[in-house]
Amino acid sequence: MSHKIDKSKCINCKLCYERCPECVYELDEEGKVYVKRPEACWLCGACRFDCPKNCIEIIYDASAKPVILKNE
Repeated sequence: MSHKIDKSKCINCKLCYERCPECVYELDEEGKVYVKRPEACWLCGACRFDCPKNCIEIIYDASAKPVILKNE
């Protein structure tokens, strides 16, 4: 899975950073948002849905093996 932020559209509102429950996004030294941990994403879509400029794209890797949780 990968995340892309279209920097030409991004206004650096930081909503993706603030809304992500898994801390996929981080701030650089200049306070700009970047993708730090794409592997932590669980596809909730909070970052995409809250983005006022629609500049976030989440690309799902269909070849990845699903995680199966078992109740024991």
